[in-house]
Amino acid sequence: MKHDPQPVTAEQWRVEGDACIARGDLDAALQCFEAACALEPADPIHYERVAATLAALNRFAEAEVRYREAIARNPDNADSHHGLGWTLEQMHRLEAAVQAYREAARLNPHADGSSNNMGNCLQALGRFDEAHDAYRRAIDGAPRVPLYYRNFVQTKRLTADDPVFAQLERLAGDAASLGRADQAELHFAYGAALSGVGRHDASFDHLLKGNALYRAGMRYDEAESLGLFARLPALFSADTLAAARGLGDPSAAPIFIVGMPRSGSTLIEQILASHPRVFGAGERTEFGEAIVGCIRREAGDPLRIDLEALREAGAAQWSALGIDYLRRMRRVLEEIDVQAARFTDKYPFNFINLGLIHLALPNARFIHSRRSPLQTCLSIFSRLFHDVPFGYDLGELGRYYRAYDTLMAHWRRVLPEGVMIEIEYEELVDDFEANVRRMLAHCGLEWDERCLAFHQTARRVSTASSAQVRRPLYRTSIRRWQPRPELLEPLLSALGPALATTVGEDIAPG
Repeated sequence: MKHDPQPVTAEQWRVEGDACIARGDLDAALQCFEAACALEPADPIHYERVAATLAALNRFAEAEVRYREAIARNPDNADSHHGLGWTLEQMHRLEAAVQAYREAARLNPHADGSSNNMGNCLQALGRFDEAHDAYRRAIDGAPRVPLYYRNFVQTKRLTADDPVFAQLERLAGDAASLGRADQAELHFAYGAALSGVGRHDASFDHLLKGNALYRAGMRYDEAESLGLFARLPALFSADTLAAARGLGDPSAAPIFIVGMPRSGSTLIEQILASHPRVFGAGERTEFGEAIVGCIRREAGDPLRIDLEALREAGAAQWSALGIDYLRRMRRVLEEIDVQAARFTDKYPFNFINLGLIHLALPNARFIHSRRSPLQTCLSIFSRLFHDVPFGYDLGELGRYYRAYDTLMAHWRRVLPEGVMIEIEYEELVDDFEANVRRMLAHCGLEWDERCLAFHQTARRVSTASSAQVRRPLYRTSIRRWQPRPELLEPLLSALGPALATTVGEDIAPG
């Protein structure tokens, strides 16, 4: 049998590496690009390929080194500066990422992606004027990319005479020329812009279109998701939790903030992260990753845990799960050079895992963020999320909310006293200091005035609420605009009478 000859030159190794990338074999590609570097150590392209592959493998610290080696050999390569920016962004080093993106955009004024990413970093840092300038440059460079408009309007209310509003309106008139995904992005962006100028009916019409388009390309098994919620109470009864109490890791470092998206969790984290002993780690998926690593998985599906295996789990499994989660989080904190006695994990969907988390980390504290069901659902429906598959159909959204509400009622009944408190968003606005004191006491933290001035705390905030938590808490006298009841009928019916009649007021979204 004849074999292809082994590459000899650096260029041949690079070509072979590119072929491995095309096949999805990143490890083999990395070896090829490293071989090319060894043969031609002066050629920057090999280092750029190594760096990009390391970044794709989530080996960001190594990728940074290789990008800098590529830049040292060719400082004028905009792609290397952009790659360095993206790598630094993944490492939460946003100031450095901004500088890298800025240099990429200087070297290539048409690098709209670099300007957009720079805007994202500046937005997360709370530097909104600079972010808006960056988004404008991205839009000017590529006026037919709806994502750039959507990023912009999420933190900037456009006036009708703003040039970006006019550009967005023109693109909306030519929506049919775009692919489905871009059309969905466009409808969300234009819907937000129209809402900002008070054209609410037209805004909701575009949100309906955008959600329908996005839902058509989304995989979501409603029966499976809601079926899981229904099975959990039997697996995590009060007796089960009591029998296994204290078997997990004793660390009290984690504070889990859970609830539905857009319910106020970002604000709660910003308040707690304003305390000198707390680091706000943002939305982390490490506990879910630890579950997959520590609990037996279903045969034939390496990503799905065997729920029945939970009935047989004992001290060894619970302790291992807690230890693995803490190990993963320590690695995250070390990467960004943070030392703190406590940290928050505000991945909202950990509400599903509260029983598991309590068994694995019995001294962890939970804060359940709640807001008016209708206001929460409408806020979700107005945003494009990439991890909320149930949010693009009003009926599915309402049924998911009702199942979540039922599951949370179970956790409320079975968790030991003192493990979880609930913060009602409307009550937090009405009596802010009292609720902040309650949160700090629940977490075993001493009082600190800085928690009241949460909007002055400088930290990365990458969720849809990044703009709101940079402003003092406020209330307006006008309730949030709501579509006509007949348009909301699928949502109202799915929520059911008890939840659908709970209407919140127009306050800063969370």
